[in-house]
Amino acid sequence: MEQFNPSLRNFISMGKNYEKALAGVTYAAKGYFDALVKMGELASESQGSKELGDVLFQMAEVHRQIQNQLEEMLKSFHNELLTQLEQKVDLDSRYLSAALKKYQTEQRNKGDSVEKCQGELKKLRKKSQGSKNPQKYSEKELQVGLWVKSWGGTSSNWGCVW
Repeated sequence: MEQFNPSLRNFISMGKNYEKALAGVTYAAKGYFDALVKMGELASESQGSKELGDVLFQMAEVHRQIQNQLEEMLKSFHNELLTQLEQKVDLDSRYLSAALKKYQTEQRNKGDSVEKCQGELKKLRKKSQGSKNPQKYSEKELQVGLWVKSWGGTSSNWGCVW
């Protein structure tokens, strides 16, 4: 069932890669944020660059807010999109596997029943050919033949040759 909906599986995989890339960017951004704060602290300690320190603190604050929004968006992306899609694809895949297994079992059972009836039909034909009264078996032969045809349309559908 791994072949089920390869485009959607590829989309999920690419989304996870995107999520990992953004996590790496987040880690790098936190380093950048820390560096801005340190530079702001150093700049605010001296009289001549106090304004520069204030600007760096403001930049760091804006950057922190943007980073927090990005992290929230990343959580939403993961929880609301990727996880949901992955669960639905897995459920669909399990459902299709179960349906396929059920179909194959039903077809196998039908095939077994048809083979059994074909065997009975052959026996009846042999009995009717070797009998002094062939009409005795013709009704049973007709019933079995009709039953076999009702299951498969014709015997050739089941690989049978009469």
